[in-house]
Amino acid sequence: MKRFLLFCLVAVSFVCGASAGTPKFSVLTCSPGDEAYALYGHTALRYCDEDAGVDVVFNYGCFDFSTPNFAWRFVLGETDYIVAMSHFDGFLDEYALRGSGVVEQAIDLTPEQEAALLRALVHNCRAENRGYRYRYLDNNCTTKVRDMLLQQLSGTVAYEGEQHPATTYRDALNVVASRHPWYAFGFGLLLGSDVDEAPGRDALQFLPLNFMKDLEGATVAMPDGSRKKIVASTNVLLVENRSAAVRSNFTPFNASLLLLLGTMIVMLCELRSRKTYWGLDMLLMLLQGLSGTLLLFMALFSQHPAVGNNWLLLLLNPLALLLLPVMLYRIRKHLDVNWIAWTQIVFVALFVLSAIAGLQCYPAPIYFCALALLVRSLFHLYKERICELNIV
Repeated sequence: MKRFLLFCLVAVSFVCGASAGTPKFSVLTCSPGDEAYALYGHTALRYCDEDAGVDVVFNYGCFDFSTPNFAWRFVLGETDYIVAMSHFDGFLDEYALRGSGVVEQAIDLTPEQEAALLRALVHNCRAENRGYRYRYLDNNCTTKVRDMLLQQLSGTVAYEGEQHPATTYRDALNVVASRHPWYAFGFGLLLGSDVDEAPGRDALQFLPLNFMKDLEGATVAMPDGSRKKIVASTNVLLVENRSAAVRSNFTPFNASLLLLLGTMIVMLCELRSRKTYWGLDMLLMLLQGLSGTLLLFMALFSQHPAVGNNWLLLLLNPLALLLLPVMLYRIRKHLDVNWIAWTQIVFVALFVLSAIAGLQCYPAPIYFCALALLVRSLFHLYKERICELNIV
């Protein structure tokens, strides 16, 4: 069936250049979903020729979970997406089931441009051409659609609408992920200083909603010097019908605040009992070291963009995992461990200096975690003096 559709499309592409009429191509923008892979929405191209009885969608956001080592390759940034062609009705039904909204923008192309675009898309759909290396910031389903479309526009494209409110990649990502604080927090940890750059308007079009807004006011230069709007008409195909996200009180902000309060409570208990609960230090160092190991692994081995230059490694340092057994040994031998506390203070100080210097924008909950490490280390250094104050 798919081969037959391809054959029909190729045949149509050679004759549609001579027929004018309503736009045959349109950009479909789907609103964000609740799943991680759908968090930022989706973009696809629709080709509809009623006379030929063809109504299909070219979708650059397809991937195969059955691919060998899919999860591992995804972590390493070696995920290959494919472009696939499907019937429009099936595509729309899928997003209707998700409760996502779908907006269609009809593209005003000449018959020759439509024919050229159709041939290029059919060529991409062939088995030997359909795969591409996915990069969420600059080579995803939205940028693929944009690039394929702009290749057929012979004039210079200008965007006349308002600029995006977000000025950096991180701001743009946070705006879309605001409904899901844990996803936003995870992205905030993994993405380094590169996403704090202020890219141009075109670069922020990696998000489907940004591209849709830019496309609405875009114009292209004509041979006579005039400018023509790229979007001929806009139609809402599906109204978003998702239930409101259930807001949990267990957010990253509240969790980190709870960690800080728990640390303070344990220290008060230590003052009262005149004992040291080293289990808290082990927990803090374990979380610190495991998080740092993940960040270091991503920085060294992952091909995902913007995970390399991550200054958060100053605080979430994998060295904490190496210090943990050393600390256990010295505690059992009743040896001095103050130098480990000083090491933690150095980690926190470097982290704070990097934030002040503006090297990277950190998620707010990280500051509570840093404060928990700092007060715990200072408590070990000055515990005897604190005990003399008879606070408890």
